[in-house]
Amino acid sequence: MDSPALNLVFGTPLVARNFGLGNLLSKRVSNNSEPMVSDGISDADCVRRLQRGETDAFEILVRRHQKAIFNLIYRMLGDYDEAAEIAQETFLSAYRSIGRFRGEANFSTWLYRIALNHASTRRKSMANRQQRTVSLETMEPVCGHGLDPAEIVAQKEIQDRVQNALNSLEPDDAMIILLKDLQDIPYEEVARVLEVPVGTVKSRLHRARQALKSRLAPFFYSSRTRL
Repeated sequence: MDSPALNLVFGTPLVARNFGLGNLLSKRVSNNSEPMVSDGISDADCVRRLQRGETDAFEILVRRHQKAIFNLIYRMLGDYDEAAEIAQETFLSAYRSIGRFRGEANFSTWLYRIALNHASTRRKSMANRQQRTVSLETMEPVCGHGLDPAEIVAQKEIQDRVQNALNSLEPDDAMIILLKDLQDIPYEEVARVLEVPVGTVKSRLHRARQALKSRLAPFFYSSRTRL
């Protein structure tokens, strides 16, 4: 299953909760800080300001990256509430560790690594307990508005099947599909996030796609035979 197909199955990415971390952590802004220039400031500039103690810069970083981080974690865990909690932990970890960030990679790359580490740990702890399902109200219809209830239920079933198939993959396979196919991150960036060569990303992605297809084949085959 390639990237367009996965995007069609999952539909529009979920809107992440507004975690409010920026406001929470920007109570103690340096008296010497210059006024923040909205989103015209780059990630690198935000990081430099934050490392100087200008904590209002963190609000921009949270607002800019929270949707992508939440959706990555949500697709990895398959649980909305768990994803919201881990996304918050990701940003708090980034805030606490920002002094050790040296700019050798993009801030987004560094943030993805933190998110994947947290999500991987939580995924292991969830493995031995039953997965909670996401209510229909938290999911957006795959093909937009105007669908009748039967179509929405059918699409929700497909979404659940694909999510369960992702959950059943080896963590490394799930990660690479999520980064490349669902987040649409370029190969080079995925390689930096996972700290492997680009060639390894491509070979692992091929293997992961095949594994996902094999898990979904029985469902889609049985669906066609019922038509």
